[in-house]
Order: sequence, then C-alpha cells, then structure tokens
Amino acid sequence: MDNNLDNTLEKYVEQLISEKGQITFAEFMDIALYHEGLGYYQKQNPFGQQGSFYTSVNASESFGRTLARSFVYMTELLKLEHRFCEMGAGSGMLANDILNFLKEREPKFYESLDYLIIEKSGYLIERQKELLDKAHTGKVKWIRFEELDDFKGVFYSNELVDAFPVHRVIRMDGELKELYVKKIDGALRFNPGELSTPELQDFLDTINLKVTETQIVDINLDLRRFIEAMADKITKGVMLTIDYGFEAPMLYQSYRRDGTVTCYYNHTQNNDFFDRIGYQDITAFVDFTSLSLYGAEKGLEPMAYMPQWLFLVQSGILDEINEAENDLSKASIKALIMPDGGFGTNFQAFIQGKGIDIPKDFKYAKPAKETLAEMAEFFKPLEN
Repeated sequence: MDNNLDNTLEKYVEQLISEKGQITFAEFMDIALYHEGLGYYQKQNPFGQQGSFYTSVNASESFGRTLARSFVYMTELLKLEHRFCEMGAGSGMLANDILNFLKEREPKFYESLDYLIIEKSGYLIERQKELLDKAHTGKVKWIRFEELDDFKGVFYSNELVDAFPVHRVIRMDGELKELYVKKIDGALRFNPGELSTPELQDFLDTINLKVTETQIVDINLDLRRFIEAMADKITKGVMLTIDYGFEAPMLYQSYRRDGTVTCYYNHTQNNDFFDRIGYQDITAFVDFTSLSLYGAEKGLEPMAYMPQWLFLVQSGILDEINEAENDLSKASIKALIMPDGGFGTNFQAFIQGKGIDIPKDFKYAKPAKETLAEMAEFFKPLEN
C-alpha cells in the first residue's frame, strides 16, 4: 500500500470481512470500483494522462468521429429513431467527439438527435457535464438505467463491460471452488470455498466449459443481467459493445491458468489486487459468447462480431486518415486499426439488434479479407 494514499476504503473492506468472514471477489471488485465517494470510478478521472490507462478515445478523436459515421449509417439504413444512448461515458470525450462530427458534417441529423448518457458515477457525471453542456448546450440528457424504456435507436458502450465485477472460480482436487477474499495472517488474500451461487455452475453449463485442474476462470454474472435488461428495453434498435475480450472458446482456454482479471495503476499493469484499493482500476476480459447467447434468448439477435480495427475500417476511419492534418494525427489513427498491436489486438466490436431485419447489403457483413486488401492498397502510398 502506498503510504501517501488514504486507506479508508481498505479499512471498510476489512471491517466488512470481519463481519461476514469473507466476501466474494465480485463484491470486493464492486466496492473497489464503485463504492460511493471512495471507489476508483467515484472520485477521480481515470482516463488519459492523468489517470491509470488510455482508451481508444484518448488515442484519437477519430475514434468517436468514426463511430458517428457508423451510427448515422445504421440509423438511416435500419430506419431507426434519431436517438443515441451511451452507457458508461467516462470523461465525456467520446460523446463530445461524436457530437462534434455530427454538428460539423451532419447538421440536420445533429439537430434532430436525442443524445442520452447513463452513468453510474456521480463524479464522472459532473465532469461530463462540464465538457458537454458547454460544447453542446441542451443536446445531452443524463438518465438512470431504470429510466431507459421503449428504446428505438443506437445504444452503445466502449470499455464498459470489462469493469463489471466478476466471480473467480477454480478447480481444486477435482471440485469447483470459488475464490473469496479473506484476511489471513494480517493481509487480504484469496481463500477457496463453496460456490456462492448456483448461477456460477449454470453459467459454466450454458457455455459447456470444463474447467481444468487449478485453472481459474472469471465469471461475469452482471453481464447476463445487463444484456437481458437491455433486451427488454430495446424495442427497435441496435446495441454496439466495444471492449477487450474474446468468444468463450478462446477466452477460457486452459492455458489461461490465472484468469484474466488485472489491475492498472499509473498506466502500469499489475496483479496486486488488494493494494491501493480505490486507487487502481480492476478489469477482466469480456466473454462475447455470453453476450450473444443471453441476448438472443431475449430477442437481441447478433448482427456482426469482429475485431475493433475491422469495424473501424468498415465504418470509414480511412477517410479520417485522408483528412488528417499531420503525420502525428495519422499515426494516432493507425494505432487504432493496425491488427498486429495496440488497440487492434484484443478489442472486439459486437453488434446486436432487436426489432429489425438485417439487409443483405449491411456493410458489417463484409468479409475481413476484402477489408484487409483495401487497407493494404490504402497504406501503400503512406509507407513510401
């Protein structure tokens, strides 16, 4: 623990464990990230240079501008209402970049657009309002998740689901155990015990996953509740999830012995889960298979699943490179789409829809090899 950091939240966790004996890692993660006034997302801006990590939004404003191109395309093609809803808007920069593009390039669309934000952190809502109320007065409305109803438009999130709390499960001596958080020998440590809920076994059965001996898997039960709730709230629309993760067969490979939970502090990755409580981010890779399966059960059908770089290219980000003012801007955009590193490696884009028919010419059904060929031709003159 950094002696310069306030340990109020650490004391709260230890008191809770003293009362209950132990808590699930999901409960610990929820406290560390979201506890009122003390959690990581409740008291500081964690994004960019001043925070613990960079996102695609920090890399280049062209990320948001390209999403805007995509949203206009899907709205018009699928005849959706001019309504966007962003959940987990972070610093507000993504919303600002999207709205700036629309105001500049699609002024009629901009005027008719209803832009909604759902944000759990009161601290971040204030930061978002400082930015957006000034740049786009009266255009953005903040609502609670419960207030979203009969939604007809484009709902999206960027690096949201990876911050949902997860349960940690391990197979030991042939039996499934859950890893709880307990104070042992004066320090917070993992402690195996019986599964806290039958939902964990149900989840493993649903994706037909056989956990190998000593393998840890991280199970996001909130993901199921979230996607099922979204399916109820969307009447006619699309849902775009951009995050890092994979489909279940790749995500839960037995070689991932230690699961995918990790921490970020001052732009440095670590596995010191119980240090700096409330001052570092805790995340886990997203299981896109579960998003698809649980969504489909409630009528939210999969429309497209692809790496982020492919989605951005098919959404028009190459036009952003053409319009970039200098080489530095071009390099920042390229970092978003190069498949061999950076944001192009583990990030995926997943589109689900409800109440719509998918047209045959839906451009996100375009084969990846065609897009790769297009990129190769595009970058040739830039490499000379």
